[in-house]
Amino acid sequence: MPRAPSPRTPGPTAPSDTDSGSYASGRSNIIGVYLISLIVGAVLFAVTSRRANPRVTLIGAAVLVGVGYALLLPLHVELWQVLLCLSIAGLGSGALVAAMPAAAAAAAPRGQTGVASALTNTTKTIGGTMSSAIFGVVLAAGTGAAIGTAAPLAGYVAVWLICSAGGFLAALLLCVVPRVAFADAEEAEVSATAARGDVS
Repeated sequence: MPRAPSPRTPGPTAPSDTDSGSYASGRSNIIGVYLISLIVGAVLFAVTSRRANPRVTLIGAAVLVGVGYALLLPLHVELWQVLLCLSIAGLGSGALVAAMPAAAAAAAPRGQTGVASALTNTTKTIGGTMSSAIFGVVLAAGTGAAIGTAAPLAGYVAVWLICSAGGFLAALLLCVVPRVAFADAEEAEVSATAARGDVS
């Protein structure tokens, strides 16, 4: 995940105690809250998808990711602001991560569930590696100008914009995915047969 600027170092006028224990504790709290929100998001997806359309649930999760990172643009000065924004994004991310293997397995042809799950995990790993590398380059581009933070605020803003745009783009793409893509192969076959009029 992109590392948010510490609430104790919002800009060029950073306090002199940025290396103190309170500064490290603040960063630990941010990471801890984000991880907890990931777990909660995964659990909520499992509960919600039983009562609602899985595609609608995933669209909502992707929107949460976009909204959470977009809110970081104006809300990143105080610790509670960063925690709130990352909690929102974490709920959506947790739901998406939990849903991907199940959605891939459900949409796979009979006998190809293992292949679909493996490709999903591989794609997720490649995507995470590439995004980490890209974000690292973006954040490191202006490290010489950073004061009190690992990177200048502009680098963090760029990362937040990319993450927010990715969330909203995922929501748009999920809107055009056929509904049968989130159903089991047998259910999809029955739906397609019914649509052709072969089954009353």
